[in-house]
Amino acid sequence: MHLLRNHTFEMLLSPYGTLESLVIVDDPVKMNWVIDADYVTKAGYADEDKRFGQWSVIADGEWIESTSLPLHIEVVEDQAATVHFAHPKLTVQHEYVLNNDGEWTWNIRCSNPSHSAVVLSGFHCWFSLAYIMFRDHNVLKNMNHSCAVFPHLGGDYSKFAAVRRSNEAPHLAVYSTGERVAALGTHCSYVNRFLEQVSPSLDGMLYHRLSFVEDGSSLQQSADDDWIYGGDYSSIKLEPLDEKVWSFVFTTFHEQADFYTKAKQYEHPVWNYSSVTTTEGKFIAEVQLPENETLQSAIMYSVTGATGVVKETDILNEFKNVPDSECKRLRIVRPIQAAGEIKLVATLSNGKCDVLVGNVLEPLHIMMEQRAAWLCNYSFNADVATRPYAILPLSNQGESLGKLSFILMKNLLSIPITEQIRKVEETAFFDLKQHWFENGNFQCPKPLYGEFYRIYDFDYIGHVYYLLSQFEPSQLHYGSPVMYLKWAAEVMCMRLDEQFHQNKREQEESQLVGVFVLYIADLLHDLQEHRLTDWHDKLSKLWLTLVSRLQADSATYKGAITEHFYDNAGFALTCQALCLAGLTVEAERYAPLIVANIGFSNDYRANAPDRWWEALSFMTHSLWGGLAASAALFCYEKLAHVHLLEAGYRATMTMFHCYDWNVHSTMRKLKPGEAASTYSIAAPNLNMPQLSRNRFGQSIFKTSNDPLFSSLFADIKGDDWDMGEELVAYLLGFGSTTYLYTDSKGQLQCINGLIEPDESGGWMITSYAAYPTQYVLLEQGLVFTSPTGEIVKRVMLTNGKFESAQLMI
Repeated sequence: MHLLRNHTFEMLLSPYGTLESLVIVDDPVKMNWVIDADYVTKAGYADEDKRFGQWSVIADGEWIESTSLPLHIEVVEDQAATVHFAHPKLTVQHEYVLNNDGEWTWNIRCSNPSHSAVVLSGFHCWFSLAYIMFRDHNVLKNMNHSCAVFPHLGGDYSKFAAVRRSNEAPHLAVYSTGERVAALGTHCSYVNRFLEQVSPSLDGMLYHRLSFVEDGSSLQQSADDDWIYGGDYSSIKLEPLDEKVWSFVFTTFHEQADFYTKAKQYEHPVWNYSSVTTTEGKFIAEVQLPENETLQSAIMYSVTGATGVVKETDILNEFKNVPDSECKRLRIVRPIQAAGEIKLVATLSNGKCDVLVGNVLEPLHIMMEQRAAWLCNYSFNADVATRPYAILPLSNQGESLGKLSFILMKNLLSIPITEQIRKVEETAFFDLKQHWFENGNFQCPKPLYGEFYRIYDFDYIGHVYYLLSQFEPSQLHYGSPVMYLKWAAEVMCMRLDEQFHQNKREQEESQLVGVFVLYIADLLHDLQEHRLTDWHDKLSKLWLTLVSRLQADSATYKGAITEHFYDNAGFALTCQALCLAGLTVEAERYAPLIVANIGFSNDYRANAPDRWWEALSFMTHSLWGGLAASAALFCYEKLAHVHLLEAGYRATMTMFHCYDWNVHSTMRKLKPGEAASTYSIAAPNLNMPQLSRNRFGQSIFKTSNDPLFSSLFADIKGDDWDMGEELVAYLLGFGSTTYLYTDSKGQLQCINGLIEPDESGGWMITSYAAYPTQYVLLEQGLVFTSPTGEIVKRVMLTNGKFESAQLMI
C-alpha cells in the first residue's frame, strides 16, 4: 500500500492502483469515504472489479478492462502518485495529487498512442464512495461510516456531494474541473434477506460508476426516451496522439450552502432555482457566475403535449442583474403555462455550459382530482370471486390501503363526491375487516404472512377508519362517524399493545413507530370530544408508553432502526413522533438524519430521500419519499430549522414525479391519474438497465435475475403498489399550507408558493398548495387560517399581518 497525505486527507493506494482508503484527518470517527475492501470480504461480497479507480473502455468495439492490464505506479514522496496502464489502442493514466491547500486532485488521462484513430463508445470508471448499508445492528456504524451521494450532472460542471448519514461534518465534495461527465451509474451488491423477515429486506452497497464516454448502450431502451441527457450519449474519436483529461477536485464541506460556496472556488456557476413549480406559478433562477465570466446564451428546452417534440426558447435577455454588494448575480422570473419537464442550458463566455433540470406541474388540485378519479374508475376490484370489495392491486400489505385514505382525505378537503366515498366505505366495511381479521373481529388478526401478522398493516387500516369518521352521517352508508371512530381506536389499541400479541416478532413491532403518527393526535382529540373516555384513556396510555420508550432510546438512536437495519422509515417517523409528543430535545437528535437523507441537486429528480432497495439504485420512492418529506416539514414546525422546511419541500415535489403524466423523459409514460411507485434516478442502473431513469412498480421484479425476487413478485400486477399514504401526508402539510421565512441576508422567502412585492409596500403571496387554507411565518408567530376551510389562493402580508387577497370557493 502507498500512503499519500496532506493536512486534510490520508489516502491508501493499493498495488493495483485502486484507492482503498480515504480518511479526513480531523474526522473524529475516521470514516473511510470509499468502500472498504475488508468489509466487502467480511460481509461475503465478491466485487473485486469495482474498486475505486478501476476502469473499462470499449475501443473500436473491443472491451478493455484495467484489471487485465499491466500497470506501473510512481509515487512522489507522500503527496502524489501516478498509475499508468498501457494497451496498444490507448493509454490510461490516473494521477492522485494532494496539495498544501487541503485538497486532492484526481486526473484521468486517456490518450491514443497508435497511428490510427480510435473510437471510444464507452469509458467508465468506478467511483466507489462509501454508500453502504452495513449488516450491523449498530446504528452508529450506519450513521457515521456511510454516506449518501447526491449528483449534479449535465454540461461541464458536474459535482457530487457525499453526505455522511449522521449529517455530521466534515462531508466530502467532488468538483469536476476537466472534460464533462456523461453519466453516473450504480451497481448494487446485496443480500436478499426477505425470508428472514427483517426490514429493510436487503443489505448491501451501491458502487457508483462515472461514465466519461457513454453512447447509450449501458442504458438499453431508456436512452431513447431521455431527451434531457440523451444529447450526452455519444461515442468520441481519439485521433493519433490525442488526449482527453477528466479532472476532479476533492475537498471537504460542512453543509449544503458550503458545498455551493466551495463550488465557486473551482469556477463553477452557482444556482438557486425553483426546481419544481406549477403552471399557476413562475420559474425563478438566480446564478452567480465565476469571476470574469459572462452569460453568453441561455436556452430553455421543454416538451409539452403528446407529441414529445422538444421546444427551444432563447431566454438570455430575460436574465437581469440583481443589486447585491456581496456578489454579482443574474436573475430570471418566468411564468410557464404548459406543464412538463424543463431543461435550462446556460453557456458561459469560456464556452462551457451548465444545466438545470426542473419540472412544471399541473395545478396540484387537478393532480389530486385526476388520481382519485383514476383509482375509483380502475382500481376497485370487480372480480367477485376474490375479495370483491378490495382495492387493486391485491395485497396483504397495509401500504396498499393508502389509496383509500388518500381518496377520503381528498374528499374532506374538496367538494365531496358521493360515489368515491361510497367505494372506499365498502372496501373498509367488507374487505378490511374480513381480510385482516378473523370473522371481522379486531381482536383476532389473521396471520396473513404464514406464521405471523404484520403490525404495520394496522396503521393503514386505522387511518382509513379514522378518516371515515370525519364525514357527515349523511355521507356514509354502512356505519356512523362514531362507529368508525371506535373502530379506529380499537385497531390502534390492539396495534400498540405489546401485551396483546403472543409472538416475539409482533411484540417487538408493536413498539415501532409507523404512519399512525399522521393521525394519532387527531384520533385522541376526537375520542375525547365524543366522550369515548375508555378508548381515549387506553389509547393515550399506550401512546405515552411508546413515546416514553422512544425518549429513553433516543440517546442510542434506536428509533433509526426498523425491524433490523437503518432506515428512513425509522428515523423520520421517530423524529415526527417525538415532535408530536413535545420531546424536542430528543427530536433534535434525529432531525439531522432526515436532512442528510434528502438530496440536493441541479436535477429535481435527485432531490429525493435516499432509499435504494426498491430499485437497487438511488431512487424516488413515492410512499417513503413522501413520508420522509412530510416528517421533515412536521419537525420544522416544532424545531424551527429552515433546512428541514427546504428539504421537506424538495422531497415532496420530487415525489410527484411518480404521478406526473406530463413527463416524457422516461420509458414508462402515464395517463392522467395513473401512477408508478418508484423512479430509478441512476443512469445506468447496472443491475437492471431497463430501470435507468424509469418509473416502475414491484411487478418489474418478475423478470429479475434474483430468483427470490422473481418468485416473490410473480403474481403482482400494476405499478402503483404501495402508494397513497404519501398523498395524505402531502395534503396534511404542503397540500394546504404555504410557508415564509427570512433568509440569512434578511430577505423574505416563500416555500410552496410565489412571493412578489406589491405596490402598497407589502407582499403578495400566491400558494402552490392543492387546497390552500393556511399561510405561516413561523419566526414571527404569524398564521393565516382561512375561515371554515375555504380555499384562499392568495394573501397579502402587510405590516406584520396576513389578509386574504383572493377568495376561491
